[in-house]
Amino acid sequence: MDTSRPHGHSPREIVSIADTCSAALRSMPRLEIWLKELGLPVDPALVPLMCLQTAFFTPWLPPETCYQLSRLTVWLMAIDNVLDAPDAAHSAGPDGTPNRVRAWHEVLAGRDSDSGGGSSSSSSSDDPLARALAEITRDLYRDGRPELTPIWRKSMHQTLLGMRGEREAARTAAAGGGVPRLADYLRHGAWTIGVEQQVTALWALMDEPGLPRRLPVLLGALRQAATAIRLLNDLRGHQREQSEGKTDALAIGLTEQEAYRRAEEGLENCRRALAPLTAAGYGSAVALERVALWHARMYHRFDPVRPGQTTTSPLPGGPGSAPHARLSPFVPQPREAPAMNIEQQVLDVIVSGGQYDNAKLAELFDQLEPVDTDLLIGTWQGGGFEDTSENAALLTKMRWYGKRFVDAVHVEPLLCRDEDGTVFSYEEMGLATLHEVTYRGKQSTAMVYDQLPIIDHFRRLTDNVLLCVMDKKEAPADFFFHLTRVPASPPQSSGDGG
Repeated sequence: MDTSRPHGHSPREIVSIADTCSAALRSMPRLEIWLKELGLPVDPALVPLMCLQTAFFTPWLPPETCYQLSRLTVWLMAIDNVLDAPDAAHSAGPDGTPNRVRAWHEVLAGRDSDSGGGSSSSSSSDDPLARALAEITRDLYRDGRPELTPIWRKSMHQTLLGMRGEREAARTAAAGGGVPRLADYLRHGAWTIGVEQQVTALWALMDEPGLPRRLPVLLGALRQAATAIRLLNDLRGHQREQSEGKTDALAIGLTEQEAYRRAEEGLENCRRALAPLTAAGYGSAVALERVALWHARMYHRFDPVRPGQTTTSPLPGGPGSAPHARLSPFVPQPREAPAMNIEQQVLDVIVSGGQYDNAKLAELFDQLEPVDTDLLIGTWQGGGFEDTSENAALLTKMRWYGKRFVDAVHVEPLLCRDEDGTVFSYEEMGLATLHEVTYRGKQSTAMVYDQLPIIDHFRRLTDNVLLCVMDKKEAPADFFFHLTRVPASPPQSSGDGG
């Protein structure tokens, strides 16, 4: 295989790459100004790295959300720099490290005056880290979901507790008192690597229905990922941390091979736990998977604490330096572009607006899971897979936009656009209702027209994309179409709905 030539990318991948880069570029100047204005102890050269990674995690979210997460990541790096300073453990006086950490806990708890949650016994107005945290916390509480922000707040408290535990372990080891138990070290290390804080903040900022119900699975996978990334961090930075007198998993007694094996196993367990959720298109799971992927591949290439000292050498304990060695325990390096399955092909066709074979659509339709009424509620934008049939021509002439499911007894099946592009409900052919109907061997919620001999049947490609078929009495062939959930009100710009 000619590895000097890039693999082809699907239209969805290209859009995702473009969204990532544009979101990062918008955040970079804002983050650099914020960093300099507050005087945070972080090298401004790291700003592009912070912005690129946060945009990569969730390129589908607004740039403002990516910017919020970039600030959080910078803050986590700043406190790591402060608490890892050689004199941090012995700082005294009103501005000493213990008092500063106590003030940060108060900001998170809403008891600091700068966070808008009341008064504090010791003002943190002169501490740039406290002011930055107050701003981050205020904005997250304002924009985040109240049932999820406490999970983020707990993870932030644990970060500070974990860093204190690491400092105490380092002092004990330096005094000849031995090293901590591996289990204790990994628990604190998972708290301080920053993965849990990034992911829980993203969850709080996501408008994903039913996300709290998925937390037991998500939190278990998150802990696996955070522990694995801590081990990869230790493998990449072991020599540096030894020279700085710090304790890591290798100093405690893990061999390089065992640390790598545990990291690989943890990331695979994370991926396996998330698989049903990522396949269903849940952003909470996709974001966690992307966070784990980013950090795993980053540590395989360089130490982000010393980003100028980049290297492509494999991690100690990894598969070695063979030409085709795996670059990450999370995703193997492909030797050839993997073939897309039919579901992926259809999703790409939907994104690109292309056409697809009717027989293959029928085959896929029979494989997909049915839908229920709750999933359908909302507005959906539609499109077809061909433009030659009578039904396709009629929908094009009507400027069909999609469908709106208000509830089981009120469905607007023909949302169309007027001459100005405004979306309206075309009701000359009547409305529709939802019923449980068995079709092609599966019972599912279907849409039955009030005045026409037509039933639309739905199957779930993802929670936000449906494969549909129009079952029209005495029609010579089924008409397949697709629906994609509209997250807000229908757009008001001009254009054909397909």
